Amino acid sequence: METLKKLSVQELRWHAEEIFRESKARRPPRTECETQRLLHEYEVQKIEFELQNQELRVTIDEMAKVMRGREELEIKIVERTTSLETALREQESFSYSVSHDLRAPLRHINGHLAILAEEFGDRLPPEAHNLIERSQKASRQMVELVDDLLELSRISRVKILNGVVDLSDLAGKVSAALLDEEPQRTVEFIISKDLHAKGDKALLTQVLVNLLGNAWKYSSMNPSARIEFGKGRHSGQEVFYVRDNGVGFDMSYSNQLFGAFQRLHGAEFEGSGIGLATVKRIVERHGGKIWAESKPDQGATFYFTL
Repeated sequence: METLKKLSVQELRWHAEEIFRESKARRPPRTECETQRLLHEYEVQKIEFELQNQELRVTIDEMAKVMRGREELEIKIVERTTSLETALREQESFSYSVSHDLRAPLRHINGHLAILAEEFGDRLPPEAHNLIERSQKASRQMVELVDDLLELSRISRVKILNGVVDLSDLAGKVSAALLDEEPQRTVEFIISKDLHAKGDKALLTQVLVNLLGNAWKYSSMNPSARIEFGKGRHSGQEVFYVRDNGVGFDMSYSNQLFGAFQRLHGAEFEGSGIGLATVKRIVERHGGKIWAESKPDQGATFYFTL
């Protein structure tokens, strides 16, 4: 049957006639009824073969269409990915250039204000001194913001040097530095031991500097502040977390947390709004994700995977 399926209808007819002739020579002549039956079977097989060939042609055509569709989709994906990568590089290059060009004028402004206050301070009224101090503070904040933008741009371009990183050790060093900066504060740090992860040590240090720094900042109004760094399970996966008992935030604004220049609190807490955007970019470059859970006045917990 497999051999017959590969023959054309004409070849099948010749083959049937040959078989018929050979059979006729070897066997007694068939009756008219037998001949009709054989012809009927031949016609049935012929129709079946034609139907199978039609189905095969349809299947081949459909497969060809699917393959063409896949190829076209792959080409579009490559084009879109290339376009997005180009746009991202251009955006990062622009951010770096603008930030770099802004630094020098801002430092000059701050320097000139300092000279004005020092050399002409005795001739200026109190109102002028107040304006100079406010201008200096604003220029310093702007310089800090520009520096943060430069850092955010650098993180997007820097090559990741993977290795096994002792996160417990890093967290301990960051917490010690925070306590040294404000020794008058009483803060309990709870840092789990032997927490390790694969990643870039310098970048993961920045993650902990930002997350522990935020926990330090937003728990400053709590006289019994507590900051934890540990590892656990969340929604069935292993995660690292930084938890504090600070002011917290309303989860309805959580979608704004990790955007650049986004801040959920007012001027009572200093900051440029770049820190969490930096953390998110670093975590994503390590193939992980970050999210937060909180309630107002009940602290916040930041979870991240690597």
